[in-house]
Amino acid sequence: MIITICLLILAYSIFKKPIEGLITKLKGVDWKKLTSDAWDKIVSAYKKIGRSSSRYALLFYYTLSEGTLTTLDKALLYAGILYIVVPGDLLPRRILGLLGILDDVAVVAWVYNKVKKNITPAIEAKVEATLDKWFGPVVVTGPVATLGTTTP
Repeated sequence: MIITICLLILAYSIFKKPIEGLITKLKGVDWKKLTSDAWDKIVSAYKKIGRSSSRYALLFYYTLSEGTLTTLDKALLYAGILYIVVPGDLLPRRILGLLGILDDVAVVAWVYNKVKKNITPAIEAKVEATLDKWFGPVVVTGPVATLGTTTP
């Protein structure tokens, strides 16, 4: 029930539909338990979804688990995590190919833009540490050009 409400809040918010009635249904929700459940979903999916998608799932998770957030922000973060890690979605990739990927990207970008004010440098550091633990550190190979310099 809570999953459905959070996903409806996400969809209604994107399409600028009224969400107040849905928000009131989330009063008394145990967000600590939902956050713990979200962690379990991320851990079970990270190998399948890869580093980039895991980055957003972790950003949303650590933001959800820290700080004071509005109920709307909590619902959006939780729905964003679900949208990333749960295999089924609105436009399935297996059937629609690129279009099925674009809806995922659009939803994640939308949630990120709504909650980015809550993402601190400490949260970003936790995300990078977790990604490095799971996938290994990012290694840059070859020449790296910087602005204002020339290479011989």
